[in-house]
Amino acid sequence: MSIINFKSFIKHLLNNRLYTLITIIGFAFSLTFVLLLSVYLKNELSINAKQEKKDRIYHLRNEDFSTFAPPIGKWLQSKFPEIEAYTRVFENTAVIKIPRKEDMVMFNSLLVDSTFFTIFDVELLEGNKSSVLNTKNSIVLSKEYAQKLFGDKSPIGQQITLNKEIKCTITGVFDNLSKDTHFKKVDGLINFKLLGDIWNYPKILTSYGNCSFDFYFLAKPNTDLPSKAPQILQMFKKHFWIYRDKRVRKVIFEPLKDVYFSKISGTGIRQNNKMLIDILMLVVLLILILAVINYVNLSIAQSGNRAKNIAIRKLLGSSRATLIFQYVLESIILVSIAFSFAIILSFLAENTFNELMNTTLNLKSFFSTTTTVFIAVFIVLLGFISGIIPALNITKVNALEIIKGGFRRKTKGLYSRVLISFQYIIVIVLLISAMVISRQSNYMLHKDLGFNKDNIIKLPFYIDTSQEEALRSELLKIPTVNSVSFVAGTPVDGGNNNSFIYNDKPVSFQVFKVDSAFLKMMKLNIQPTGTAYSKNGIWINKTGIRTLELNSLPNSVTIQDSTIPILGVIDDFHFKSLKEKIGNLIIYQMDSTDYPWSMLVQIDGKNIKPTTDKILATYKTFTEGIPIEFNFFDTTIARWYAKEKRISTIIKYFTILSIIIAIIGIYAMSVFYKQQRIKEIGIRKVNGATVMEIVVLLLKDFIKWVAVAFVISVPIAWYAMNTWLNNYPYHIHLSYLFFIIAGLFVLILAVLTVSLHTFSAARKNPVESLRYE
Repeated sequence: MSIINFKSFIKHLLNNRLYTLITIIGFAFSLTFVLLLSVYLKNELSINAKQEKKDRIYHLRNEDFSTFAPPIGKWLQSKFPEIEAYTRVFENTAVIKIPRKEDMVMFNSLLVDSTFFTIFDVELLEGNKSSVLNTKNSIVLSKEYAQKLFGDKSPIGQQITLNKEIKCTITGVFDNLSKDTHFKKVDGLINFKLLGDIWNYPKILTSYGNCSFDFYFLAKPNTDLPSKAPQILQMFKKHFWIYRDKRVRKVIFEPLKDVYFSKISGTGIRQNNKMLIDILMLVVLLILILAVINYVNLSIAQSGNRAKNIAIRKLLGSSRATLIFQYVLESIILVSIAFSFAIILSFLAENTFNELMNTTLNLKSFFSTTTTVFIAVFIVLLGFISGIIPALNITKVNALEIIKGGFRRKTKGLYSRVLISFQYIIVIVLLISAMVISRQSNYMLHKDLGFNKDNIIKLPFYIDTSQEEALRSELLKIPTVNSVSFVAGTPVDGGNNNSFIYNDKPVSFQVFKVDSAFLKMMKLNIQPTGTAYSKNGIWINKTGIRTLELNSLPNSVTIQDSTIPILGVIDDFHFKSLKEKIGNLIIYQMDSTDYPWSMLVQIDGKNIKPTTDKILATYKTFTEGIPIEFNFFDTTIARWYAKEKRISTIIKYFTILSIIIAIIGIYAMSVFYKQQRIKEIGIRKVNGATVMEIVVLLLKDFIKWVAVAFVISVPIAWYAMNTWLNNYPYHIHLSYLFFIIAGLFVLILAVLTVSLHTFSAARKNPVESLRYE
């Protein structure tokens, strides 16, 4: 671009400040979304990508879950030479005493085998990978936790005590485990062999009965471990009880690259939803398309102001290729300016975005030499795509036709019929999606789950069972505490699973063990069967009654050769999220030999903070200072739908952005239409047309294309939202009101935006309008 042409471009921008401002702001906000989402997607899609052996690492699972018995790994390795190594993984929470202090702190860890460091590339800041977990009582701390306990001093060789009795020696320090892998952030790694001591049950390491442990296998190079799944399945059917009893039917070696987005959760695993990633990829693409369309719209709207300049340059000998190059270069310059603003906006929005997406973006680290080159290429490409369409459109017209006004007639159709209609379609689809997703999220959060969830606190149970009644008595002395219950299994954790053979068929029940206060606290609707009370009597939900093929009010049931009295039938209630159908449930009575998992405290809802402080203070007098974490039922339930809430918020933000872009596009269109029809407006006014008649005339085309966009967008939105809702067993009805509201909103938006601009044009003196012609 020559200096003269550049000065002409700058002069054009300064003379059309509103156009310049709108163009840059529209692009900047769009590119801010694109930049933030792109960094997030890059981080999410690169989980486990840095693992050197990622192509040889497999996560063992079946069709329902990913946990197996501790001896499985050694057994499979002895049978299949393709296995180079394996590690078991189990998530554990303990209490440790801070060295040289009286305080005790929580310690969240993963129990793993020493081969963990052979299979996974974990950065050790201190210690030797080949030996850090060689001894049973060795422990490796995270850098953050080591600093918490020992400050800047090296912790190597120091001892810490787990649960007041198990002494462990610190042998290493690792960097954040969850930074590049699918594992959760933990405070440390413990040798798996210590599990027997932690549970005070040494036989757990050789028992096939407890299937609570994840397995990762490292295949030898140039072997095909997944192909051995059919052979392993046959072995399991003969010798492994969960397969022999047909509780599960598949053996799956899931590649490491698929674990993060797997539909099967695992121990110590953090996961993301692939559908969310796909939605965000689509969002990025749509934002870019909208931004480009908006720029094209604005450029063509301004084409009349530059057409004569182009014509003069053509008459002076400039080739079409030169003019196209200039237009594209101008576009690249504008995109570069907008992207600079987008970078600033991205840094300002980084913390908000991290909270929204529950992530930790680091934009500073994103800008490397490689990404800078990529961004430069992206800007040039985006600028080229944005500039080439108006460049081809403006430069194709004969110079003499431009001078005579023919340009306006030739450019009228493309702009109005394609570009703005596409924006209408996107806005309508997004509005419908935003309303449906938001309504579904609210539905799941506020649906009656069939049990009382209000003002109920769930705390872990840390004391001896002999102290239960004393603790209950002390807590009930607090005026705002209504009830206290000790349980093993609640509606917010799903309880334990009990699978057995019934009438020659495998069945699976969730199991709660509760005290007498639980049923009243939960306000469950129970129909008594008339059976005399018995200490071993149970309650079964209606789904369980149907599964066991019993009559509506049975007196007893025979399970595994034991006849158990049924005290009542419970109306079905949700003990898992609404993403799953209500399953079978048995509620047992807790006896003196059962150890509660949790303590439930129901409060009256008044003065919540002082009440929880008193509860914790009372509890700590029994736990000898063990730190206590608690949650309200409704808080836990809200976490079930965090993903849906995030998707809903993202779609809302994107909808707002698309509406802003659409308003800019509609404004540009109204400017363009006014320029195209300025002579017509003048003639009609001379012939007696009123201002309102002229405004209505200009609105007709806009309304027509809103209608076309509505017809196209409705089946798209219906299909997308119907497909999405079908992922949930319990969901809202896809009402026609969503579609009507979205259509009316876009129509009103178009009418208001166009009317505000065309009204002033229609009021002008017709002599002024005709003078420009």
